[in-house]
Amino acid sequence: MALGKDCSPMCLQQAVLFAATGSLFAGFGLAVITTTLGQPTFYESLSLVADPTDPDYGYTNTIIGAVNGVFFGGGFFGTLLSGWAADRFGRLNGFRIASALGIIGAAIQAGSVNVAMYLVARLITGLAAGNTLAAMPTYYAEVSPPHSRGLMTGAHGSFINLGYFLAGWIGFGCFHAPDTTFSWRFPNAVLVLLGIILMTGTFFIPESPRWLVQHGRGAEAYELLRKLHHSASDPEDHFAQREFAQIERQQAADAEILARDGKWQLFTTRTYRKRFILAFLVMAGGQNVGTLVINNYTVLLYQSLGLNNEMSIMLSALYNTLAAIANFVGAYYSDRLGRRKALIWGYCINMSMFIVATGLIAKYSTSASKGLAAAAVVFLYLYVIAYGGLIDINQFTAVTEIFPSYLRSEATSYSVSAIFLMDVLWLQLAPTAQASIGWKYYLVFVCLGLAHTVHIYFFLPDANGMALEEIDALFGKKPATDLTDNTLEAEVQDSLPSKEDATAVHVTKV
Repeated sequence: MALGKDCSPMCLQQAVLFAATGSLFAGFGLAVITTTLGQPTFYESLSLVADPTDPDYGYTNTIIGAVNGVFFGGGFFGTLLSGWAADRFGRLNGFRIASALGIIGAAIQAGSVNVAMYLVARLITGLAAGNTLAAMPTYYAEVSPPHSRGLMTGAHGSFINLGYFLAGWIGFGCFHAPDTTFSWRFPNAVLVLLGIILMTGTFFIPESPRWLVQHGRGAEAYELLRKLHHSASDPEDHFAQREFAQIERQQAADAEILARDGKWQLFTTRTYRKRFILAFLVMAGGQNVGTLVINNYTVLLYQSLGLNNEMSIMLSALYNTLAAIANFVGAYYSDRLGRRKALIWGYCINMSMFIVATGLIAKYSTSASKGLAAAAVVFLYLYVIAYGGLIDINQFTAVTEIFPSYLRSEATSYSVSAIFLMDVLWLQLAPTAQASIGWKYYLVFVCLGLAHTVHIYFFLPDANGMALEEIDALFGKKPATDLTDNTLEAEVQDSLPSKEDATAVHVTKV
């Protein structure tokens, strides 16, 4: 019998779909600034100069950098808050904290009347986006069966890009609104609605079974696993029984290690320190290929290629549409291709497209040819297809699955913080760098992308198809058990109520 191989019950699909609202929230929060910067009324509302030839445009550049900088600074601290809140209060309560922050921040953001107000709002929404960006992949990984973890956790990247897609086309539609502040305020206000949907959704999805086991609620965890991983070919839930017993054994072993080595073992224990450095660099690599610089300043980039505001916003929306499609296709193939192989191929294709696009942008800067501008846009589109389908969709899964349950939320949050640390650096530099050295700024990302390709090739193992509790073996640490252990089911039968009694167990969702 294939253990859980064909399980795709509605319970699991609903949990992932509702949770994906958090990923959508993060993506929209990250992307809304892209079209906001293309709306002339945004600059008028905040008393900023919009003409690059104006002597005072330097101040505008500084504010644009700050708008992105405070958001990603808030995002960095949001990722750290995520790990602590998820472990202390539960995965779902962590989501609720993030959504509350997001609703407050987005409301202030949409109603801003000056630069200071908008900067404060961006800091708060950054906290919320960082929280959800780090928290969601942990939840996906912990509720998914081994064989479809790539697909389910891949929903994170897919819905982040769906957020970019929505932000892009809503921004494009609002560009044609009458000459009022609605054109930029409405897209920012949509984030309030997404925060409310996320908050509401948390009352309809289950808590992580692994978190429940960690907190002594084994009966609830077992009932959840039966619902999440039930299969028509496994009516007696043998897979869920083995999985639950494996989780309990591993949790017991991990608790002993935690008591012996202390709570800082992520940094003091060699195997976990090695994994953290690996995960941090994987997440940093996803940003060191220039994706957020292109995403956040794509409208300004297209304008530098001689395109007007309307065309620039439309091309930016199309760019994000292709990224979203690539993400969903990539999620489908993630478990077939494996995370390591997908990332290596992604970096190779991604860098090839980026090198060509950079060369075309450089050539355009000296000839102003429309043909070169069009070719540069095409290769940027090919770049984001490779990034969305192979890198973005797999980096979160690769990082989340390599840590044990009792360290996963904390370690993932620290690792995902690399996104914000890198982007604070690159996005702060981008407006000034693009204005002063133009296309040469992108050469930095070409070099870093090649370095990360080599790093992944030599250091990232492939955990494709393995249970989370078995991945220790890839890093030289013997797991407490594996799913082929024939004593697992008997252990569950001895320690839990019968299947009939188990159905009476109240499964807590809050």
